[in-house]
Amino acid sequence: MKNFSDLLATELHLDVVINGVNRVAGLSESLIFDQDDVVTVDGIGVLPEYQHMAVDGVLHIDQPFYCWYHTVSGQGWLLRPCG
Repeated sequence: MKNFSDLLATELHLDVVINGVNRVAGLSESLIFDQDDVVTVDGIGVLPEYQHMAVDGVLHIDQPFYCWYHTVSGQGWLLRPCG
């Protein structure tokens, strides 16, 4: 798994794989997934791992992905606060 400083130094986008289909998203782009999708973002499992956070069948990540992931996983340190 990449850490936040690696991300800042090397990439300006997220590699998103939804049900085996690759796409690229911006670092601050809002992400919306169907709760039944299988999703990874930069190799980090999002669905089905966080399926319990879906509302009305949709998982909506409405903040930068790494800020969201830091909050929901309770892991790691960030170089700058989210918010």
